[in-house]
Amino acid sequence: MNSLIETFKDEALELLQELEAALLELEESPHDLAPIDRVFRALHTLKGSGGLAGFDGVAGFCHEAETVFELVRSGERQVDKELVSLTLTAQDHLKGMILSEFGGEKVNDELTAELVAAFQALLPFHEKQTLLESPAAEAHQSDKMTYRVRFRPAPGLFHQGVQPQFLLGELVHLGEAIVVAQLDAIPPLDELDPEACWVYWDVLLTTDQDEDAIRDVFIFVEDDCELIIQKIDDGGLVDQPDAYKRLGEILVERGDLSQEDLEKYLKDKKRLGETLVQEGAVNGGKIQSALVEQERVQSLRQDRKSHDAMESIRVKSDRLDNLVNLVGEMVTVQARLSQFAGSRADAELISIAEEVERLTWDLRDQVLTIRMLPISGTFTRFKRLVRDLGAELEKDVILIPEGGETELDKSVIDQLNDPLVHLVRNCIGHGIESPAVRQAIGKPGRGRITLSARHSGANVVLTVADDGAGLDV
Repeated sequence: MNSLIETFKDEALELLQELEAALLELEESPHDLAPIDRVFRALHTLKGSGGLAGFDGVAGFCHEAETVFELVRSGERQVDKELVSLTLTAQDHLKGMILSEFGGEKVNDELTAELVAAFQALLPFHEKQTLLESPAAEAHQSDKMTYRVRFRPAPGLFHQGVQPQFLLGELVHLGEAIVVAQLDAIPPLDELDPEACWVYWDVLLTTDQDEDAIRDVFIFVEDDCELIIQKIDDGGLVDQPDAYKRLGEILVERGDLSQEDLEKYLKDKKRLGETLVQEGAVNGGKIQSALVEQERVQSLRQDRKSHDAMESIRVKSDRLDNLVNLVGEMVTVQARLSQFAGSRADAELISIAEEVERLTWDLRDQVLTIRMLPISGTFTRFKRLVRDLGAELEKDVILIPEGGETELDKSVIDQLNDPLVHLVRNCIGHGIESPAVRQAIGKPGRGRITLSARHSGANVVLTVADDGAGLDV
């Protein structure tokens, strides 16, 4: 089988696990930007890699879900249980679409159409904010720059037959962009000229193109617009702190607020954004645009930090098994060498044997460590089981994982799945009471299942516990 397709399968299944984990986290914290970004990145990466591997159906399906989460990232749509449930169903369906190419069940085309229609039904007729990315496969962000672009057309631009949305579309295709429409220049209705352009746009563009390429987009309207381009993040500086500028600093840099006014409002010791809007110093659209910039740059820097900290290569498990076996044979040969050296009164030979022994045991320890994986991945998968089974049994249950950093051999982790599923199912089915019963006896309506791992000497202890009444025996 084509190695590209095999690689896509492995990466896609990992991305779907990440997507599920992020969605479950998002359901618990719907206003947290981090899981929103993780959901979007998983969908976007799956779309791009699916297209490259020839899985056009997967790429197109991901695009429908990704479009909805574009609106979530830009603040046009809120996260609710309906969206999370729909995307979790889509995640299951995507897994089936991928596995169907490897001997799995045939794809349910009717379900595909239903899910696509459900995502499209969540889209507004007009999008004020757009986040699109070039179709090229994502690369490490360190060779990209992030620019702040303000495009303010002259009111008479429409009379020249120019459509600003086409220019913005060209700009978006240079990389990954967040576009925020600014509406504060629109005059009162009795003064409004419907044939004039009153809207202007702030754009955050992450691209591998230079500033000249950005200016070229506007080359035919440069005399009929205000165009400001500022580089705000250098993707090559991977040692930058995660933190970015404060809201006030961004507004001053953009020219939306003077330094004197900033210092004046900071003395109030209230939330700066709310104060500026209440006092009429800066409109809400510009506050939103500055906050989007702040969040975007912080997200890019955190992504680079994670990439550098967790860079890895994919190795088949049978190769690791062969390596472990070879190291085992090497330990045996090393023992024979040490025994032989000890029977000879040769100081140099003994020294070499001792050095080989040290290196052999270091190699053995490292090889065994390679097979060790944190159990957090297994714990995360159980969140979905708890969510779905709780809904099926009409019980409100949350899973609390503890000790996820505890490491076990991959083969042991694989064998733990079935017994843990059985125990967790018993907790929900027989241990946790219904919300009404819990509240009647003074308990919180939501039940808790704790799944923990800890070291105890040379052993690892796994505990599954719940705060329910248990079985009446």
